[in-house]
Amino acid sequence: MFRQLVARHGKFSSVALAVGFAGAALGAQQQTQSAALAEDSFPRAAPVAKQPKINGLKIFSGNANHELAANVAKLVGVQLGKITVERFADGEVNLMVHENVRGKDVYIVQPTCVPVNENLMELLLMVSTMRRSSARRITAVIPYYGYARQDRKMAARVPISAADVARLLEAMGVDRVIAVDLHCGQIQGFFGPHVPVDNLDGGLVGVSYFGNHELVNPVVVSPDAGGVARAKKFREWLVGKYGLPNTGLAMIIKQRIKAGEIDRMDLVG
Repeated sequence: MFRQLVARHGKFSSVALAVGFAGAALGAQQQTQSAALAEDSFPRAAPVAKQPKINGLKIFSGNANHELAANVAKLVGVQLGKITVERFADGEVNLMVHENVRGKDVYIVQPTCVPVNENLMELLLMVSTMRRSSARRITAVIPYYGYARQDRKMAARVPISAADVARLLEAMGVDRVIAVDLHCGQIQGFFGPHVPVDNLDGGLVGVSYFGNHELVNPVVVSPDAGGVARAKKFREWLVGKYGLPNTGLAMIIKQRIKAGEIDRMDLVG
């Protein structure tokens, strides 16, 4: 529901990712202060001064969404890591990390949104660079997980691209993955048991944003049948948490000519 917003704008995801960062990092250090990052089950931004101190954590960003990475670093209470990600004359990725990451807990914020292949290659090389630079642990933060729609074989002789991307990340040396609202939950199982995947629910932050506005007869619309369960949950949050009993629920039925090409859309609800 929120993947496109997360990838391009990050308005709903900064707090959710900050909570995910702190929870993972503090858990690794056997600390229990991560509860200070949220008032309840609906995360909200807190002043940087109130964040728990997280030692040895570094956050780096590729070119996909530098603003999102900067906002997350600010919420967590650390400086954004110094890295240059440029291009050689022939278009190849040219990157250099400008600070020591040996023994550090490194987080790489890089959604693999459009241009998907460019951003994915940056992510893979950043993970590899951190591994070769002796980082203690590497977490790939991928709010928008590219190639997620190809999560199974829909026809003969086609790839399962979501699984192949997972294998590439594992081969480069990633230790953990944080994503937001994955296209399908089974993508978490495409990684081996040694690479845990945290699939954060962007709806928790989004519902607090919309719930604090004076909405009149709002309607939660699922873009397809697969998103109805999430849309229903989002509606229940608006009704239960913010007292909006008139919140409606609808969905769009798409008539496809072929993958990626829609002939018509019908609104139901």
